[in-house]
Amino acid sequence: MRLYVKAALAAAIVAAALPARAQVQSALDRDQGLPAGLSLPLPGAAAAEEPTALAVNPAGVGFVPRLAVQAFHERDVTPGSSADAVFAADGVGPLGVGFGMQWVRPGSGDGPRYRKTTLALALTDTRALSLAIGWNRWASRDDALERLSSWDVGLTVRPTRWLSVAAAMRDRDARLSGEPLPIRYDLGVATRLWRDGLTLSLDLLGDDDRRDALRVTHLATGLGAEVWSGLAVSAQLQLPLRSGLPTGDRPAAVVALSWNGPYVGWTGGAVPVRDRTGSLIGVRFSGERYRAAFTGHDVPAIDVERALEPPRTFLFFTFGEPDPYGRLLARLEAARDDPEVAAVAVRIDDLGVGAGRAEALRAALARIRERKPVLAYLAGGGTIEYWIASAATEIAAQPGSTLFVNGVSTSTLFVKEPLARIGVAFEVVKRGAYKSAPEPLVRTEGSPEAREMVGSLLDDVFGRFVGDVAAARRVPEDRVRALVDRGLFGAEEAKAEGLLDAVLWPDELEGWARRVTKRRVQVTGGYSPDEERRAQRWGPAAYVEVVRVEGAIAGGKSRGDRLGVAAIAGAETIAAQLRRAAEDSDVKAIVLRIDSPGGDGVASDRIWREVQRARRRKPVIASMGDAAASGGYLVAVGADTILAEPSTLTGSIGVFALKPDLSGLLAKLGVVREAAARGENAQLTSLAKPWSAPERAAVEREIERFYALFVARVAEGRKLTAAEVETVAGGRVWTGRQAQERRLVDGLGSLRDAIQLARERARLTPDDVVIVRTAKGGEDGADPFSVGIFGAAPSPLARTLVAIPELRALSLVSEMGPVLALPVEWVDPPPAP
Repeated sequence: MRLYVKAALAAAIVAAALPARAQVQSALDRDQGLPAGLSLPLPGAAAAEEPTALAVNPAGVGFVPRLAVQAFHERDVTPGSSADAVFAADGVGPLGVGFGMQWVRPGSGDGPRYRKTTLALALTDTRALSLAIGWNRWASRDDALERLSSWDVGLTVRPTRWLSVAAAMRDRDARLSGEPLPIRYDLGVATRLWRDGLTLSLDLLGDDDRRDALRVTHLATGLGAEVWSGLAVSAQLQLPLRSGLPTGDRPAAVVALSWNGPYVGWTGGAVPVRDRTGSLIGVRFSGERYRAAFTGHDVPAIDVERALEPPRTFLFFTFGEPDPYGRLLARLEAARDDPEVAAVAVRIDDLGVGAGRAEALRAALARIRERKPVLAYLAGGGTIEYWIASAATEIAAQPGSTLFVNGVSTSTLFVKEPLARIGVAFEVVKRGAYKSAPEPLVRTEGSPEAREMVGSLLDDVFGRFVGDVAAARRVPEDRVRALVDRGLFGAEEAKAEGLLDAVLWPDELEGWARRVTKRRVQVTGGYSPDEERRAQRWGPAAYVEVVRVEGAIAGGKSRGDRLGVAAIAGAETIAAQLRRAAEDSDVKAIVLRIDSPGGDGVASDRIWREVQRARRRKPVIASMGDAAASGGYLVAVGADTILAEPSTLTGSIGVFALKPDLSGLLAKLGVVREAAARGENAQLTSLAKPWSAPERAAVEREIERFYALFVARVAEGRKLTAAEVETVAGGRVWTGRQAQERRLVDGLGSLRDAIQLARERARLTPDDVVIVRTAKGGEDGADPFSVGIFGAAPSPLARTLVAIPELRALSLVSEMGPVLALPVEWVDPPPAP
């Protein structure tokens, strides 16, 4: 009710408002009998940025990237007259399009009716530059007006957030009954201050006096201020600079009031001309969100599992969010600051995220909870999902459901003996006692070093889980450990034990939200916040580019999820993205987001090289997700700063080479092999024989060389000695917290923290226009997720990694190191004959 009262008050005040400069000019032109358009409430040329900019500076339509429509009705500007108008603008890539149609009905005896149609086309970046040309055409039963046409041109440049400069020429080549009409000139400058809520403008106006002789006629000054969210007041003053003008020698002033909703707005005013006053009312519909008053009654329901779904590929097209995890974090951050959002509800099911990303999601919910309630509805999942939900104000589950809070674990299947029974063996050379990834293939049980490492990782992650849940649920840690030892709970039992706050059906969510918020809120489906109207903040945007290293690292181009096969981070694609970001002057900083257990050592080193080159030009911040180990860690040490989640699995500074030996299998099948070679190590990559002593020695030399290089890279990046690196190397995996204690990372933080740090290192202030975007494509500009009809065929290495569940588990503890000297025919099958 309060909102409607304010709107009515605004409308009442607007009814008494005076016209803006352009209103006065159009009204006076029509009073002289010139075929002008409506007396619209327009700002100066440099501040024009709505569809009505067609009437003052066509370049203004270039700052409307999404469809906007404005409509007006005017009465009594001349005795007995009336007029209507509709204006629209939209953006298509670098082009802005504007269209306007005005119907003018002069009073009795004041001339014929006419329609003025305007079409404008702008070349624009939608933020800092717009160059436009417009065409005007009149239609009327009067022959002279029917033949009338003209064209306009305008330019607006906004080099900074606080400055806009514009120049416009209007009504060029307009002739009425053979007589030229005045060409209008407008040179304007404007500034926007006070968190973009105060606009000051200054325009120098002139014409050609109908004879190609430029003369300055008026000086116009303007002020616009948002005095309250959605409510704005403006004042303008037009001063004549010479006497004897057809429009008179008196100054013209204006005070106006307007009201804006997010996507709908109202405007209006009075148009005093000589001894009478006309009136104007208007309405706006826009695809962009304007600053406005908010009710704060919405509770968006975010399905976290669905929000994290990866993009899907069909034929040559990719559908879905290319960066679902980053987009989800951005949505949660926006919900925290959105005054329209009273609370946030999240539905959490089996998410398939590791402990690192789980902590980041939990931290995002905790930040929302600092300002407004968070409701977590558990529809499934286990310990990790409950860990995320524990940050909420309240947790609920469906009646009769089962809650799994049974701890964390990992397991390994050792397949050396089963493989031996069919004649398959593996040759391994490794550097690092803790480099345990090959162990399932060459041992019958885990090594003492592997058991020590896994135990340390589990202790660290589990201890943090217990501490977080104990603090959130306000129970002792011993109590949490006892509940975890029980493991499974019915929903009602979990509520009685303090693990849940409510047991309810999904259709009872709104009632639950109203009880928690103590307000009459409404639950809305999903949450996709629109950015504020782009033209609200002037100046070119600065970019923070997020370059992602996700999945096993390999040479060539990146390959996305294919038929259940995990993503491959291609060095060629990532290196190209880093080069482009480094060379792009609009990109002020780079965030290297790593979620990789490692992979090919040479490919990892190539990415490291591009990171090093990029940081010479601008800040590069490495952000670690669930895992950034081995080759993933090598990539990170090239950055200026490394941030990890407390439970990120990182380190694993070690190297191994792995080769299958199928000679036993071939013998069992009766396959006879005969080989010819020139060179002692010519058959080093052959799958049909074990390594000979010289071949093993050659592999060992290469492994030792790359290990020394790996240690040197870490020592250089982390400013440690080689001896200091050796104490934490040996292939050992550390959690982010453990890595920070050992100086392997600089700090603990999420992707959001890394982006904020990148802004600071680039010396970007909170007031700067900053866009965070994800790098896409490789050197050829192709999207790495759209190769072929169903994408590139997964490599045998990738198929092996995902075909064995225990190898998936191994990757979660980052035991996969840089894979060197793999036979070409295993990693990349030869082309078909």
